[in-house]
Amino acid sequence: MNGDSLTRLTVRLVSEFSVAMETLRAGWVARAGAAAGDEFDERSRHVIVHRHALPVGMVRITMGEPSILATWSRNAAPLPRGAEVAELTRGVVAPPARRLGIYRLAMLETVLRLRTLGASIATAAVEPDFPGLRFLGDLGFVAVGRPVLFDDAPRSRTVAQAIVLEVEARHEDRWLTMWQREVGALLTAGYRVDSDLMASIEAAGRAWPVGLATSV
Repeated sequence: MNGDSLTRLTVRLVSEFSVAMETLRAGWVARAGAAAGDEFDERSRHVIVHRHALPVGMVRITMGEPSILATWSRNAAPLPRGAEVAELTRGVVAPPARRLGIYRLAMLETVLRLRTLGASIATAAVEPDFPGLRFLGDLGFVAVGRPVLFDDAPRSRTVAQAIVLEVEARHEDRWLTMWQREVGALLTAGYRVDSDLMASIEAAGRAWPVGLATSV
């Protein structure tokens, strides 16, 4: 496929929660007119996927206390918490960009950056009918306890399953292989991924496997 005919997907890790990101998240919020941002955004980082300069996918990473998932579940979610725990929430993909693999790409970019942020554990919560459950299992997430209720404002009483992932170096080659597969599938679909993932890995003093590239 001619490179000029490819649509660029830019993936970056950012600290600022922008108006464009809030607009993307607002499209996911079930209640019209409800605020899309919350009190956790300012101390979080976000993996953002842009298409045509607009965000089409994102995952929020929040380290340490206070725990988002403990707050939302009123301490009912049986999950670890602390300075080395990364809570992954607000995974959103714009409706026109769904079924392309944007969520998988964003999550793989997220878990591959976690050790550089000081995380040894990642936690999340997913609804029982979430279509990405199998993918999360392939990443290594496992369920903890039974589903509980989360007041994930502006929603409330959302039934979700708490899940946890060990963030260890021994998993990263497999995650990188999964990342390469997603980048290849997107290329076949007409999308070229431009990511700063390599710079993030190299800045942490980690080796980048031979044969993998962040821009395809």
